[in-house]
Amino acid sequence: MKKLLLFVFIVSFTSMMHAQASGASSYGFRFGVNYSSLSGDVVSADYNSRIGLHANFLAEIPLNTIFYLQPEIGLSALGVNENEIGLDNGDIVPLKTNWLQVAVLAHLKIGHRAFVLVGPQAGVNVTERDQNDYYNYDFDAVVGIGYRINENLGVDLRYGYGLSNVFDKEFATVSDASNRWLQLGVAYKL
Repeated sequence: MKKLLLFVFIVSFTSMMHAQASGASSYGFRFGVNYSSLSGDVVSADYNSRIGLHANFLAEIPLNTIFYLQPEIGLSALGVNENEIGLDNGDIVPLKTNWLQVAVLAHLKIGHRAFVLVGPQAGVNVTERDQNDYYNYDFDAVVGIGYRINENLGVDLRYGYGLSNVFDKEFATVSDASNRWLQLGVAYKL
């Protein structure tokens, strides 16, 4: 999994560097709010969804007049609104987590200003770590829709469906949880 995450990061970084060098490509920032939860057997009905923030650096690389490649790298606050759960062995597992995420999205224009986004995203937990760190890597499928307000400003709404168990160590053999999130973001191209 580490090799896959490294590969996605290298492809994204290379694409973003190409975007800066190419006159037709553009880059910018995306900021917004997340509404997230965990899905799986570790999740209690008492756990409330978490509202958090996200911030991404992005590039738009045109492949033709309506299809773009949109690599992104950024931070996102996910999980549920409970601080932690205690395990029978005395370890504590935090449920509020922060992720460094890398995505490579297909950006398809629909008409003059609307667009659709779809693609994979990989993440690694960057929440404070100690010897009892139970978080693994995260792989998501992302789908979204957006609207370009003007040449530099746009808004989009995305849904992320976790494809992997975010837990690691022996806890992963007895508990399963995947990130689920909804993001509202504002993007500004430089």
